[in-house]
Amino acid sequence: MRRPGPPPTTRRPATVGDTSTRHLIFEAAAHEFSTHGFDGASVDAIARAAHVNKAMLYYHFASKIGLYRAIVGDMLRAVEAGVTELAASRDTPTRKIERFIATLAAQKAARPWFPPLMLREMSDGAPHLDAATLAHLRAIFTAFGSILAAGAARGEFRRVHPVLAYVSIMGPMLMNAVRERAAAKHGRLDISLFAPVATDELVSHMQLAARRMLAPLRATPKGRQP
Repeated sequence: MRRPGPPPTTRRPATVGDTSTRHLIFEAAAHEFSTHGFDGASVDAIARAAHVNKAMLYYHFASKIGLYRAIVGDMLRAVEAGVTELAASRDTPTRKIERFIATLAAQKAARPWFPPLMLREMSDGAPHLDAATLAHLRAIFTAFGSILAAGAARGEFRRVHPVLAYVSIMGPMLMNAVRERAAAKHGRLDISLFAPVATDELVSHMQLAARRMLAPLRATPKGRQP
């Protein structure tokens, strides 16, 4: 009786134009860039992690900077689509802000590499973002600003600088994501700061904080200090 051969490998050989190969390169690069930044990331390391040669990598992504911008743009396009849709919805402005926060949390969960990558990029002055990538950021902020303006016009929100409102929401969510990254290092779970926080708890907390931040200011009774 003929002996059976080894089980087939689960990874198919990479072929030109293979979308699964492109996905493997994308995932490997996202991890490399989020860990080492653009300048510290190695194309050789990305190719090794994706189990492809550099020629295959450059077939799918013409250059290192093109690969980087594709990764950043993937997240920004997803957020832009969600925020633009909810800004045009019939929900109240308050509900739109709550959904905005939930959208950010969902996209972060799908792309855990994004917060450390984007924080590093922004802290360096965003030198690797081209006009097309920045256009996604502009669209996100424009949609967010329209929600704030609608809320103020309806009397649901106090008038607040949209940049300050934006960073008041984005900042804590990004910082919690990098806190989680630090907590993932071995032997740190006994540090209270690194205790796990459930996503739904984070979302509820940020929604409450946003509602309080945007709530109209109450008139101070005469004779009392504000």
